[in-house]
Amino acid sequence: MTAGRASGQGSSAYPCGCKRQSHGDIMEQHPGIVRWGISSTGNIASQFADAFGQAEGGQLVAVGSRSQDSAVQFAATYEIPRAHGSNVDLAADPDIDIVYVASVQPAHVHDTVMFLEAGKHVLVEKPIALNVAEVDRMTAAAQANDRFLMEAMWMRFNPAHIEAVKRINDGAIGEVRRIHADFSFAMPFDPDHRLWNLDTGGGALLDLGVYPLTFAWWILGEPSSIAAAGHVAESGVDAETSLLCRWDSGASATLTCGIDVVGTLAARVEGTDGFIEFPPPAHATNTVIVQSGAEREEITESPPSLHYQVDEVNRCLAAGEQQSPQMDWATSRAMIAACDAARAELGVRYPSD
Repeated sequence: MTAGRASGQGSSAYPCGCKRQSHGDIMEQHPGIVRWGISSTGNIASQFADAFGQAEGGQLVAVGSRSQDSAVQFAATYEIPRAHGSNVDLAADPDIDIVYVASVQPAHVHDTVMFLEAGKHVLVEKPIALNVAEVDRMTAAAQANDRFLMEAMWMRFNPAHIEAVKRINDGAIGEVRRIHADFSFAMPFDPDHRLWNLDTGGGALLDLGVYPLTFAWWILGEPSSIAAAGHVAESGVDAETSLLCRWDSGASATLTCGIDVVGTLAARVEGTDGFIEFPPPAHATNTVIVQSGAEREEITESPPSLHYQVDEVNRCLAAGEQQSPQMDWATSRAMIAACDAARAELGVRYPSD
């Protein structure tokens, strides 16, 4: 990764409707270098900028924020050349190929569509959207504008998880019969906190539960049925959600998440010949334990990092691909559809539903 030093000055606004470039044009003009912008200066954006230095073939060139001061400060901290005081200005910047959308969840659809229509590729933080209708708007915009789009489900690109799934697919534990996965922690109730607030897309399922769901989906594919149970807080968000997933093979998964309960944060995949354990926190571990028959092996891979998804995006853009085979649009849509159904069972509705 290469990065310039922040000037500490906000860039001037560019006229909207800048010329749209094809995948091939971008890579011909900037061989081996994908120019990135970041939308938002919040916590996950900071983690992304921190990790970006480990990525290959990319350059952080701009950041956008609702506040010019916030953008300038963020740019200075991470040595990003340009700071924009609005996402409109970020979208109009002609020197950006792709934007990482790290805004609050309800803003994902608006921001993503705006960047796609401005000719930018987009990596959008998970969950990709609040409901299926929003996912459909985003993928339609990507198709109409011939842009790359991917949900930033970074767990799908972590080395330990990839190795574990490879072992499962190679038959190390036999036929998968059961999966258990949890992502739960207890935090005080505060209706103004984004996790407790419907207006900010709060709740356990879309913020935490998408990790266990992605985990099971990755291993066994789309379930044939999903049943949901849980507890809805007085603010209207799901404080706890449990999903029971079943597959036509007879396999099942118990997936739990919560923001008012202390969980194991662990995961376990059980098969006819053994099991694989993911120590807590399972979604961000670099160690897995494989029990294959009488043999027990502890596998340690490189630490988890957000930069692996950046490497995948850069690879896709260099290859002219509109989707990543590791996290394609159909998978993102199907998982949000499953979350829509689960929320309907629980009685959780967002203002955009």
